[in-house]
Amino acid sequence: MPLSKRQFELGIDSEAEDWMRQAYQFLAGHPDLAYSSSELEEAILGTEASSGRSGKLDHALDVLAEIGAFDKAKVRGTDYYAFREEFDTSTWERDLSRV
Repeated sequence: MPLSKRQFELGIDSEAEDWMRQAYQFLAGHPDLAYSSSELEEAILGTEASSGRSGKLDHALDVLAEIGAFDKAKVRGTDYYAFREEFDTSTWERDLSRV
């Protein structure tokens, strides 16, 4: 299946983009908290988690941090993510209407 130009630029496929939206909505709903990658994995993948899917989700979370939607920090060896900024989840560009 072909990728959109934006998916290609971000290095993700449709499944990873769906997970990005889920993670974004989850953290946007809890802007005062940071969640570990395993907590986000459980919230998004639930019992479907496998090493391949977990790695793909980790990449999707890192993409969100790279574009500035999330902050990422390592706390005692564990990656944590926190909501940073409003994004348009259809284009993955900053939502300038809220500035």
